[in-house]
Amino acid sequence: MLIANLIKKQQQRVANNALQWQQQQKLLQAEKWLLKQRSLQFLGSTPGLVLSFAAGALMQMRHNSIVKTVRSTLGFSWLRQFL
Repeated sequence: MLIANLIKKQQQRVANNALQWQQQQKLLQAEKWLLKQRSLQFLGSTPGLVLSFAAGALMQMRHNSIVKTVRSTLGFSWLRQFL
């Protein structure tokens, strides 16, 4: 009788944990979808388009020696101060 009660309680815990996990997965999926929608909305906005264009322009110039020099001197100097 005692073992049967313990097994029943354990099964209830497992069922509750499974239900919580499913709810967390649904919530995570909803948050992921919402983030995707917000990202697409931002990329379609004016600041998003400007940012995307600037990143693309910089990526095409990444092999330029002037860009490499500026990036090496300015890009990581502020980071070294914090580390």
